[in-house]
Amino acid sequence: MKNRITRFILASLAIILLFGTVSAGAIVPYTSYTYDVSGSMQRSPHAYVPELQITTSTLKASVGENGNASINAKILYGNETFLKSFSLNSPKDVFVDSLGDVYIANSAANQIVVTDADYNLRLVIDKFTNGAGVPDQLANPSGVYVNDTEVFVADTDNARIVVFDKLGNFVDIVPAPQSEVLPENSVYKPIAVSVDKAGRIYVVSSTTNYGVISLNRDGSFNGFIGPQKVVYSAWESFLRLFQTAKQLAQSESKVSTEFNNLCIDKDGFIYVTTSSIEENTVASAIKGRSKSGDYAPVKRLNPNGSDVMVRNGFWPPSGEIDFRNMATTEFTVAGPSTIVDVALGPNNTWSIIDNKRSRIFTYDSSGNLLFAFGDKGNQLGNISDLVAIDYQGSNMLLLDRGNSAITVFKRTDYGDLLDKAIKNTEDKNYDKAVDFYTGILQRNNNYDAAYVGIAQSMYRNGEYVQAMKYFKYAYNTTDYSEAYQAYRKQWMEDNLWVVPLVVFLVIFGLVKFFKFAGKVNKRGFKNKEKSTFWEEVVYAFHVIFHPFDGFWDLKHEKRGSVRGATFWLAVTCVTFIYQAVGRGYLSNPYGGSASFFASAISILSPVFLWVTANWCLTTLFEGEGSFKDVYVATCYSLVPLPLLLIPSVIMSNFMTLGELDILTMVNSIAFFWLGLLVFFGMMVTHDYTLGKNFLTTIGTVVGVAFIIFIAGLFSMLISKVFSFFYNIYVELNYRWS
Repeated sequence: MKNRITRFILASLAIILLFGTVSAGAIVPYTSYTYDVSGSMQRSPHAYVPELQITTSTLKASVGENGNASINAKILYGNETFLKSFSLNSPKDVFVDSLGDVYIANSAANQIVVTDADYNLRLVIDKFTNGAGVPDQLANPSGVYVNDTEVFVADTDNARIVVFDKLGNFVDIVPAPQSEVLPENSVYKPIAVSVDKAGRIYVVSSTTNYGVISLNRDGSFNGFIGPQKVVYSAWESFLRLFQTAKQLAQSESKVSTEFNNLCIDKDGFIYVTTSSIEENTVASAIKGRSKSGDYAPVKRLNPNGSDVMVRNGFWPPSGEIDFRNMATTEFTVAGPSTIVDVALGPNNTWSIIDNKRSRIFTYDSSGNLLFAFGDKGNQLGNISDLVAIDYQGSNMLLLDRGNSAITVFKRTDYGDLLDKAIKNTEDKNYDKAVDFYTGILQRNNNYDAAYVGIAQSMYRNGEYVQAMKYFKYAYNTTDYSEAYQAYRKQWMEDNLWVVPLVVFLVIFGLVKFFKFAGKVNKRGFKNKEKSTFWEEVVYAFHVIFHPFDGFWDLKHEKRGSVRGATFWLAVTCVTFIYQAVGRGYLSNPYGGSASFFASAISILSPVFLWVTANWCLTTLFEGEGSFKDVYVATCYSLVPLPLLLIPSVIMSNFMTLGELDILTMVNSIAFFWLGLLVFFGMMVTHDYTLGKNFLTTIGTVVGVAFIIFIAGLFSMLISKVFSFFYNIYVELNYRWS
């Protein structure tokens, strides 16, 4: 009772604070949210809110306002005319270095624009003298990466990587790679670049479908990283069968780029994004909760090119989950997200951006969605054309190509709580993280990672029952199973005598019951008079172990009856109802509405459809069984289901996640046993040969499908007739009123 009161108070407080946050942040033109296990959007407090915009005007103003006008003027060529003509023009990338300085790939202006950590214009890189002493210039730079000493620019239209120092001085040119393994006549158009600690350069080329290009500093080709199969439509695949080698080579360059952006973490793992996968394929992966990276729009590649991303969240990290709820009045969007960039946040978090909706999705190291926010528009906080993202300490920078601006988002108090909780979790300071997770739940009781964090602390303190409760709140079946296993082990150590006693009693009870059933059946064989109802029921245990003799006696010796068959049909219905409501948490973690009616129908419908279709068919093919005989034989064949499924449901409450395979095997045996009994039951009932019975069984299945089809057509017809007369009634009522 105390726990319920506590949860009620916490939930009430969370609602108050949540709506308070939304109300206080009414100027924020977007919704922040997460997704629950069912795929429903759950609103959450804002982790980030817009603070300011970096535009051409603010950059120009910063030159004369930062107290270093003469220095800035010198860096900017001391040319007032240049400063007047300067503007951000269709920028494509943004990067923040270790000092907090911001680097912008000002693509249409053929420049790299640099600001300090306070967004004062510090440097513009465009014209330079190359290594040959020849005047040179960038052409449509699309990507930029900065380490401690150098600036690497993906000089797209010049097909090269240009390296500068942090003062804008030319250092080096990394030319287009040359290698025999490269496709003949391949086009090199670098659009994104990153560099690891060893100095290896990784490049995404917009016309390369073989993975990330790995280069040495001298431009020598190391190989491709993370190649992935390009997805073609069925029609394209068909046409490619008839194309010449030359046509195939030409078509390769027209295929959408495999990867469109990348970044590299401190451990040398490469995060890559792609938008070239067909939306239907991405949607299927999301709906199927795929943990595979085969068709994922974002990957984490190790040095060997293998995808090692952890995808333990409810849904794979792919951006939007519920596509239907994502349409606004101004911008109608459909289908999965179009992922165009990825950035590394604090404490092993990472974010991807959806260009289709101008939305940001942030995940932890396990692939759990922490928060999502954003929308298209021109208000502060909305993004017209979101193309790039990076972090600047606790700030998030989003590049708007449409408005040629960068919006700086400030982390809120709620975001700070998330950061501190995740940091302590990553550092394995679980007890300290509990305080922050508790604060998060006071603001957002839909944040599942908070329940997990609290549960992990309880688990390590040996509070297994409480840990199980919090893992259950978060639908974390893996950790729940581990906590339950530890609790079960502890309980068994404290109650060693119970387990062998229970096993003995179960075995003893089963032996006694089957001996009793054998005696009842033996008495029934000797008694030529009419069988009692109890004898008809118990006879089912003889049928399932001796199908040929059992089904023969069911029909010819009247050892069974319609009432006995109906009894076992009712028991099977009860079994399915019990299975729907009685399974353990691990075998049914997401629950769902268990309808008694639906559970009963799930067995009644196939039984009566089978009986009807089989009797109709066998009547035409000289079957000796009547409708009653088919019904009785079918229902007596159901006995393995309650015999095995009921113990299976009971045991599901005492098993760990890894042990559930045993129950799956038991359930499979039950249905396989049922199938054999029905098959042999029909063969004996109709006095068919094995081959003839096999054909009639297939025909019965087809007949069931036909009955369902006809019923569907009839239902549709009735619906249309009803709709017709109802419309006439409405029309007449309207005219007469």
